[in-house]
Amino acid sequence: MKAIRAERRGRPEVLAKVDLPMPEIDDHAVLVRLHAIGVNYADVMCREAAHPSMQPPPIVVGCEGAGIVEACGAAVRDHQPGDRVGIYSPFGGAYAEWISVPAHYALPLPATMSFEDGAAFTHVYLTAYHALRTLGRAQVGDRLFISAAAGGLGTAILQLAKAWSMEAIAGVGSDEKRSFLAGLGVEHVVNYRREDVASRLAEITAGQGPDLVIETVGGELFETLQRALAPLGRLVTVGVAGGIEPRPDVGTLLSKSAVYAALNLSVIFARKRELIPPSWRDLCDLYMKGTLQPVIGHRFRLDEAAAAHELLESRRSTGKILLFP
Repeated sequence: MKAIRAERRGRPEVLAKVDLPMPEIDDHAVLVRLHAIGVNYADVMCREAAHPSMQPPPIVVGCEGAGIVEACGAAVRDHQPGDRVGIYSPFGGAYAEWISVPAHYALPLPATMSFEDGAAFTHVYLTAYHALRTLGRAQVGDRLFISAAAGGLGTAILQLAKAWSMEAIAGVGSDEKRSFLAGLGVEHVVNYRREDVASRLAEITAGQGPDLVIETVGGELFETLQRALAPLGRLVTVGVAGGIEPRPDVGTLLSKSAVYAALNLSVIFARKRELIPPSWRDLCDLYMKGTLQPVIGHRFRLDEAAAAHELLESRRSTGKILLFP
């Protein structure tokens, strides 16, 4: 089969097209033929040997996709060949024509969901859901700040916030992305590279600060946001796209009686898997009602994976980036 492997740690050019044997399955796994593949910042971290949950290169990168179940292990009861599924693979392996994953990492797609939407939905919307609800304890009326809000995860969080009647404030790094989100109907957008974030948040929230922050950048922005939290606020780290790890400050959090948490979706799949089916049902119900719709911004062939990574790292992308075998 054709696959894209990070041959060594490095820039996007270390991604190489390779021919590999078909994946094998054990009794508890399924073999899926991928029709669309999601590109995530976790893939960049994997390529750079910086992801805490993934093995370093050489590795076939990729943690999200959608396709058709072709074979099932002897102990698999929830799937059968021909099923349409979205897959989450914290083990990597999704930049390929085929992938093998434990059966509970393959989730049934709604009949109306395309493979494109499935590849832009599975990892991203589950991450958004558990960042907001499981760790962030999202409530109706919460004032929510989302960093990197114009990307695939950011737009998913914005949609869920609207569905759950939260007041969303979107953080972006460019005026182009501000315009992009304004075009999607987002009222409050803050350019954290050009504006005083603390002042803008105080202005938008009448001096109270955000009740909940979903943060994916780290560094100076993280420090500003933890100081800006409302009393009893919650701050959830979902990624570190800026490259500088967040530094939670106990004194600052104590001054607000605030809570800090960090989400790793792979832990929920591995250790709290009972949380996945009900959250997936909730998300699929919202999709079928038309409330959720992945924003797909860029499409590449599988052998253009290096170009897709270059675009993601340039901070010029909007919405979700997809690859197609």
